Amino acid sequence: MAKKVNPAMYIAGGFFLLLFIFGVIAVVLYPTPYTVESHVELGDTVAVEYVGTFDNGTVFDSNEGKLPLVFTVGEHEVVKGFEDAVLGMTVGETKEVRIAPEDAYPYNEDAVVSYKRSDVIEMLGSVPEVGAQVRAGIYSGVVTSVNDTTVVVDFNPPVAGQYLNFKITVLEIKEDESLEHS
Repeated sequence: MAKKVNPAMYIAGGFFLLLFIFGVIAVVLYPTPYTVESHVELGDTVAVEYVGTFDNGTVFDSNEGKLPLVFTVGEHEVVKGFEDAVLGMTVGETKEVRIAPEDAYPYNEDAVVSYKRSDVIEMLGSVPEVGAQVRAGIYSGVVTSVNDTTVVVDFNPPVAGQYLNFKITVLEIKEDESLEHS
């Protein structure tokens, strides 16, 4: 005995298939404007553009018009205050922050070294003047005082102990992926 075929079933099935196809096309061609915006989180790799200035407005570092700075948040590849500043930012967002020395480059008294004047003369051939740049191996420092017996050199970076101002723009966020680090 042959089964009776109900033509309405074929029509309904075809109708639902068409609805499904048009629904897929609509989602692909017309995505919802309510997309979730990605925010920088710990572990994300970000590309940023920045300008760093001292309180007097002097620029001490910038990558504007150059390659972006790429780092992974939480990996301590940049100073803590800079890392903290990008947390929660979105692509295209610009933020201005002021970072305290303890969250950037704290002044380190141990980086100020006194040398015997005679040793400095032996190493350099002469006694450098106050303000002169000197090298000791891979370290670079500034002569801060000279007297009859000693030469004092400060090996702290020039930004140490200062408040640093940054204008930061997030250019790209990669979650659990790696951007090419700069």
